[in-house]
Amino acid sequence: MTTKTKLVKRIFSSLLTAALAVPMTALTAHATGEAFFYPPKNPVMTDQQFEVSVTFSADSEIGSVQANIAYDDSVIEFVSSDNASGGGGVLTVNGFPDTPSSEVDFSFTFKGLSAGNANISLQSCQIYSPDSELIGSPTAYCVITVGGDKVETKTETETTTTTEKTTTTTTKTAPSNGIPDKGVLTALTVDNGELSPAFAYNVYNYTVNVDNSVTNVEIEGTTASPSDYIWYTGTSECQVGENVRTITVTDVDGNAATYTVTIIRAAGGDEQQTQTSQKKDGSDTSSAVSKNANVMDQYKKMLNTALAIVLIVLVIALVVIIIWIRGKIKGGKKDK
Repeated sequence: MTTKTKLVKRIFSSLLTAALAVPMTALTAHATGEAFFYPPKNPVMTDQQFEVSVTFSADSEIGSVQANIAYDDSVIEFVSSDNASGGGGVLTVNGFPDTPSSEVDFSFTFKGLSAGNANISLQSCQIYSPDSELIGSPTAYCVITVGGDKVETKTETETTTTTEKTTTTTTKTAPSNGIPDKGVLTALTVDNGELSPAFAYNVYNYTVNVDNSVTNVEIEGTTASPSDYIWYTGTSECQVGENVRTITVTDVDGNAATYTVTIIRAAGGDEQQTQTSQKKDGSDTSSAVSKNANVMDQYKKMLNTALAIVLIVLVIALVVIIIWIRGKIKGGKKDK
């Protein structure tokens, strides 16, 4: 094989590789990542060890995950993990899937220290592809309830002239102002905006309106009993529009109550005026359809650009091959 032939083949191979890489890059540029905490389903006791797992997922293959996890070290203590190190309220997470996958789970062992609620939150998280490209930077958090020691009991003995009997009773907090002593929230607060309607333990749906400048809203609930288990879903990050968060309270008997908070972040500038006008005209549905259409148009433009680049590369490759073939033919005639 001549040097010229090798050069042409090398050029063609490089052009073909570039052509195939262009649409792949266009498709992976919008990859996203998510993270979810899975704490224990029931409250834990002091000195009891328990596991908290985190699931990282993406719409493409995950290469590695790097993150920090913050926790309240006055209520819980970090014990061990195969994918994290640290202590004193902060863990450093660094891991990757054992096999090619778009999802990976990490587990962490903690121990209860004192009664109370401990926040565990994911911070500075980066999910990378196998090619070290950033897929996403999700946030997530959960709350661990440490219920203290076992329920206090007392024994009373009553003696008469004919019989002796023993009764055992369990101490229990009496309801205050009609509020149950377990299985509900006694308070619900947000650090931005106001709950509508005002909080009541037996009202389960709320709305919070915030300005466009507000990008993060923290929610905190107070349970009726320290032994109640509380579980938050959703993320503190707020996108423009509706952001749904839930707070589920479960008592020691397994009875659950779920509170839903819908945080509505206003749009900014002209977009806000347009949405307000559309709501007055009753055209919210058409607005949503228009947004979806805009997203589809962006993907179409991106795909058309990628296809155009591929076509140009292929045409160049074809021209190079034709020139090379003609050169071979002329060379053969001269040899004759």
